[in-house]
Amino acid sequence: MLLVLVISGVLAYFIVNSDPTEGLDYASGDAPEEMKQSICFSDSGPCPPTGFKWSLPASGVIQTRFEREDIDDRTEFRGGFRLEAAEFIQEEVRDCSAAVDWSLLADNRPIAHGTITAGSKDQEVTGAPPHEARFIQLTAQRTDSLACHSTFQWVYAGLD
Repeated sequence: MLLVLVISGVLAYFIVNSDPTEGLDYASGDAPEEMKQSICFSDSGPCPPTGFKWSLPASGVIQTRFEREDIDDRTEFRGGFRLEAAEFIQEEVRDCSAAVDWSLLADNRPIAHGTITAGSKDQEVTGAPPHEARFIQLTAQRTDSLACHSTFQWVYAGLD
């Protein structure tokens, strides 16, 4: 019984204290804000990040460059892109149909791209950067000119 409790405790510790954004470190460009859970069960400090987010105004563009950690160990993208957008009209929050084109480059070579609209389900980030690629460039551009606030997110961003 004691062994089961110890193993459960160790697993819970690693799940809670692992960094879901492992594999990518911010290097330059538009600095993302770290997304964090509002509640976590960690005795060792604040909750670990669960992804990155950027505020993206109408017709706005963000470009963020990440440096890969552990090139030999982490070879596939993980997580998904999400777009949240809303407008405030007479003290009421309403959905906004914002859209974003996004792309990922590895050492300036295209890897993946897509379009996401606010309110749609998350778009899984698939694929793998070339083994020797050191930098990942994320570009996201609003393709609409709607006057609403939007947040582009890479939920559980990282490399496995």
